[in-house]
Amino acid sequence: MTSHPTLSTIVLNWNRRDLLNRTLQSYLDTVSVPYELIVVDNGSTDDSIALLNQICMQHPHVRVIQLESNEGGEAINKGIAETRGQFIHISENDIEYLPGWSEKALSAFSSFPNLGQLSLFGPVPTDEEIWELKPCALLHAKGQVIYEAAANIGTTCIIPRAIWEQGVQVTSIRNDKNSVLFPDDAKLSQDIKKLNYTVAWSDHYLVRNLGHSLQEFQNRYDYYHQDYEAKTWLGQEGWVKRITQWGNSSKPERSSRLFTDSRISPEKSTPRTDCPQPYLWSMFDGWTAEVETIDFLHALVRLIKPEYCIETGTWLGYSAEAIGMALRSNGRGKLDTLECDPEVAARTCQRLTPLAGIVEVHNQSSLDFKPQTTIDFLLLDSDLMIRTAEFEKFRHHLKQSALVIFHDTRINNDQLEQMVAPYIKAGILSALTLATPRGLLLCQYRAVNFHRLPLFLGKVWLMISKTFTALAGHIR
Repeated sequence: MTSHPTLSTIVLNWNRRDLLNRTLQSYLDTVSVPYELIVVDNGSTDDSIALLNQICMQHPHVRVIQLESNEGGEAINKGIAETRGQFIHISENDIEYLPGWSEKALSAFSSFPNLGQLSLFGPVPTDEEIWELKPCALLHAKGQVIYEAAANIGTTCIIPRAIWEQGVQVTSIRNDKNSVLFPDDAKLSQDIKKLNYTVAWSDHYLVRNLGHSLQEFQNRYDYYHQDYEAKTWLGQEGWVKRITQWGNSSKPERSSRLFTDSRISPEKSTPRTDCPQPYLWSMFDGWTAEVETIDFLHALVRLIKPEYCIETGTWLGYSAEAIGMALRSNGRGKLDTLECDPEVAARTCQRLTPLAGIVEVHNQSSLDFKPQTTIDFLLLDSDLMIRTAEFEKFRHHLKQSALVIFHDTRINNDQLEQMVAPYIKAGILSALTLATPRGLLLCQYRAVNFHRLPLFLGKVWLMISKTFTALAGHIR
């Protein structure tokens, strides 16, 4: 037992000895911060206790609280009462811990001081997991990303001890016969939110969720059949429906030909009529363009071999790096990428150091930036509301037939695509819409002589010009 633990872990166990063994062994193999580990056995009827006795002999710092009957979520409180760590870590007994999970999770609390509860799961289920997309919103600070949860985040999580000291406790969900079943994780998250703390998902899975795989459901059908019968918000019918939907879904390969070491998850966008299966795409995070889009941008730059490129909205630099690598392979070309957030710009600038001389990160508003020369390739991927103002800003610097790309055209009810439509109607842009989850509009620029426009289009164009000139001045 560590004398001054940073992390106090409580594993709640009820049967499933084989999964418990994987949980504990993976934890002990990967935890890399000072810790203490307590297993609370909720009256198991299998040979879980024999396994725990064996582990305690091999690891004297592991402690066990053995209960005579299943006390549900309240059993967790008994484990917490015996801990001393700065952070309370609750774990189910069907988790496989992945290398680096403890440092990654705890670093989030350093970056987000108001973070009150962090799930070790990401917001989008893995391809092996029979679960659902969780509504959330991306938050970022000090170069780190988490996803604020719209609802609860489940039992397996980390919570600062200070929150427990404010009276938060774990309660249980009970069935009609008032017998204890499992922790009420929804109420736990609600209670933490009531204290004005943020409840969030990790940016990616730090663990494997063994208890939601098809193989696990098949191996222990009766166990999960009874479990989901008690979950009245889903029930057995909902559980079977999820399994059926998962079985009928495609299983795409999750990879990037450019960023082979980056963590990738299924895309988190919700289905639309023109893109009914967004999970077929992949993502690095909720703001970076889809993995497939990033790979496409690299191939596109390799194909057209531009001399001067501009990108707005650098963010974490995936697209800038992809374009920069393509320019380097081409043997010519320069990219100026624009990011208004100084913290993000500084981090991304460090990331792009290997492309110095090819890619330059500018920490300034795109509406204030002056291009070095005429533009062959323009990628607009910044704040949605200024995209068309940006185009108006850079339009007079575009070469004839320059490629202009608008990303995120299908979010916010196709708002951006509607804003670009007058340019297409006026013949200033010829466009091809790609039905990706977030929407991609490929355009080619055509310089238009205002005096040669038909009267109606001339009035439309004059109105556009005045609107975006005023908008650009307001944003400055």
